[in-house]
Amino acid sequence: MKNSLYERIHDLRERSGMTQTDLAMRMGVTRSGVNAWEMGISKPSLDNLITLSRIFHTTTDYLLGIENEDVIIINNFSMEEKELVTRLVRYIENSRNMDAEH
Repeated sequence: MKNSLYERIHDLRERSGMTQTDLAMRMGVTRSGVNAWEMGISKPSLDNLITLSRIFHTTTDYLLGIENEDVIIINNFSMEEKELVTRLVRYIENSRNMDAEH
């Protein structure tokens, strides 16, 4: 579990398959700014924190370490996309339950 803001930003960026440059371009900041966040040298502004939460489909509470559950926000997904995410989560849960039984 990643505990600090900089670790969570880094982890979420990598899990989403983005480079620092990719994230910087999506946010309208410099790559060195993203790097500074991930190194713990500086922290994103409130506006940038909100943008990060939207890009990574998570909460600002998770990014800040207030909430430790890894959350995926799907409010802006279409009904079909929400259904697909739900099916995937159920599939993974069922697979884990079957593995635990064996």
